[in-house]
Amino acid sequence: MNEKILSKIVRSDALRIVAMLATLSILQVGSACAADVVQARKDLQQMGVEYTEQQFATSAGAGDMAAVRLFLDAGMDINAGDSAALGLAAGRGRTEMVELLLANGAKPTANALQFARTRGHREIANMLLRAGAKE
Repeated sequence: MNEKILSKIVRSDALRIVAMLATLSILQVGSACAADVVQARKDLQQMGVEYTEQQFATSAGAGDMAAVRLFLDAGMDINAGDSAALGLAAGRGRTEMVELLLANGAKPTANALQFARTRGHREIANMLLRAGAKE
């Protein structure tokens, strides 16, 4: 077969494949959120972590970033249990966790501020104040 003809066929097939992949990715975007929720809950289960508000707060207090991200992906209310996750993370000095929770919409509560202050976590207390925690 002539090299020019073969080259045209390869290019034509490549363009068709790219077009099909683009179409598939557009169709999957709508169902991606639902699939992500289900997958996140499965991932938590595989880690031996129960999908409960109490376990969410416990994971935040322990600084388990992977589990907390999965809880959020699975649809956990970030302020569940009167913002227990933020309070535990603040009281235990988990700066990165507090940042993650605040960045994802956690309400900076007076309780979380008090927990951070009484345990000497000034940086977290200041972070909560900047985020709007009331004294």
